[in-house]
Amino acid sequence: SNDQQPSAQPSLSNELGLPGQYVAVFANGYEDGYCSNLKADVIGTPEALIFDSEFECCQTIFPDQASGTCISNLSNDQQPSAQPSLSNELGLPGQYVAVYANGYDDGYCSNL
Repeated sequence: SNDQQPSAQPSLSNELGLPGQYVAVFANGYEDGYCSNLKADVIGTPEALIFDSEFECCQTIFPDQASGTCISNLSNDQQPSAQPSLSNELGLPGQYVAVYANGYDDGYCSNL
């Protein structure tokens, strides 16, 4: 039906994003990875890998991203300060997630 047809608008507007549901997208590997709340990206993602904010997603999934791709996608008010970001003190007790550093074989788990 016509009301389900996509409009001529550019497709990736924020209106399609799910509030408070961000997931990691490994576009061309770790360095180009970013976080998205688009429904198409979120669907099928395990609950443990869905984050409340884009910043939390970037910090958790891409903590060692030299390119800064994920963080640079954040709106300015979410940008981290110039402080060194990921000290061990930021680790969450009893909350570990998978980090796919350079793909599956180099993946590890982190509580950052």
